[in-house]
Amino acid sequence: MYFNKIYFSLLSLAMAASCKPEKKTIRETKSHDTIQTPANRVKDHDSAVTAIKLPVIDTTAVLLAFKKASKTDFFGKELGFSYDDDLSGSIFDSERPILIGDLNGDHLEDAIMPFTIEGRDGGNNWDAHYAIFINKNGELLYKYSFNRGGDLAETQTFFKSIQNGVVHGMQEPGFHFSDGESSPVRFVYKNNRLSEVTSSKTR
Repeated sequence: MYFNKIYFSLLSLAMAASCKPEKKTIRETKSHDTIQTPANRVKDHDSAVTAIKLPVIDTTAVLLAFKKASKTDFFGKELGFSYDDDLSGSIFDSERPILIGDLNGDHLEDAIMPFTIEGRDGGNNWDAHYAIFINKNGELLYKYSFNRGGDLAETQTFFKSIQNGVVHGMQEPGFHFSDGESSPVRFVYKNNRLSEVTSSKTR
C-alpha cells in the first residue's frame, strides 16, 4: 500500500509537468516577430506603392472629365456655348473613337475626345471639335477644343490614334465638298495646343 501511494504521487507529478505550456526563450520569440522580417518589410513597401497608384484612364474617365469640363465658364466662352441658353445648341458626345495616350511626354495617359455642337441659333448647322485633356497626377484636365470642321467647312479632320506622342489622322473633304482629296495628317501637343507636323520631325 505504501508503494502504491509513492507510485501514484510520482505519476501525478509527471502528468502535471507534461501539461504545463512550454516556455519560449527570448531568441525564439523574436524569430517569430513578423514585423522584423525582411519579407514583411518588402510587403509593407509594396502596399505603400499600391496606395499611391494613379487612377486608370479609360473611356468612362474621359466621359466624366468631358461632362465636368463642358459645364465650366472656360469651355462656354471658348465655344460660345451655354447649357442655360437653348440657342447655343446641344452637345453630342457619342462619337468615337476616344483616343487615350501620352501627348506631352510625361508617361501619363492623356485623352482626346470628339464631340459636336448642333442646332446653334435654332438651325440645323453643326460644328465639330476634339476636347483635349492632359493628365495631371491621375486627373484629366481640360485644356482646349481643337476645331475639326463643321457642316460648311471645306475639310474635316479625323484623328485615328496616338503613337509616341504623335496624333495620327486624316483630313477629309467637307460635307459640301465631295470632290476634295483626303490626306494623312499628324499633330503634336506643344504650348498647350495641337500643332500640325509638316516635316519628318515630330518633336
